[in-house]
Amino acid sequence: MANQTTNNNTSVEKRLNGAAGTVQAKAEDFGQQFDRISKQAGEKVGEYASKISDSTTEYLHAGKDYVKEKPVKSVAIAAAAGLVLGSLLTLAMRRK
Repeated sequence: MANQTTNNNTSVEKRLNGAAGTVQAKAEDFGQQFDRISKQAGEKVGEYASKISDSTTEYLHAGKDYVKEKPVKSVAIAAAAGLVLGSLLTLAMRRK
């Protein structure tokens, strides 16, 4: 009977060790997949940030050029935009 209990314990230990090895392998695989996906996501975010930065720089230069070419019209546009925004803020504050 003692031999049978020892054999059962050994069998259970082998199964547990096998299961632990499987879990460890799966965890390592998951970690590698997570690292790969994180790296790819970081690269994509970097690409988008670079594109946004380039676009913003282009718009900034285009705006500066427009103001240099048409200063009077630029001031009129800025004044009109300020008037509209000021009016909208005044209306919003009155409603509170």
